[in-house]
Amino acid sequence: MYLRIMTQEELLEICELAEQGKAQFKERITKENQYDVACEMVAMSNYQGGSLFIGVVDKGGTLNALSYQEAQDTDSLLTTLASQMVTPGILIGIENVKVDGGLIVVATIAEGKIKPYHDTKGIIWIKNGIDKRRVFENQELA
Repeated sequence: MYLRIMTQEELLEICELAEQGKAQFKERITKENQYDVACEMVAMSNYQGGSLFIGVVDKGGTLNALSYQEAQDTDSLLTTLASQMVTPGILIGIENVKVDGGLIVVATIAEGKIKPYHDTKGIIWIKNGIDKRRVFENQELA
């Protein structure tokens, strides 16, 4: 089976388009933003899916590549967030894209089949353009 890997050129094209509903950038995942990253996963699962690009500066779309070890740690953390901070837990696809200076981690979140998804606080999120917003009634998901 052949696994197609995203090229640096394809990644740069996405970054040039800026953040959008299906593409969210994070420079790094830290203790301070783990909850926010999990909420993005919830929002994407409740909408049409999307991708998180780790190693890309949120404001500006420039690359700040991760080292090999940072990419390994980020891969592990993303799978943990998807299973422990999203309810019901989700499976995500992770790809490490080689760029000048290191790696960019791309996590692909599929549209969920068991909606609604929520975070550890029981909050339901959905994508609203480049942002996410809180859903107060399940009818909004329809």
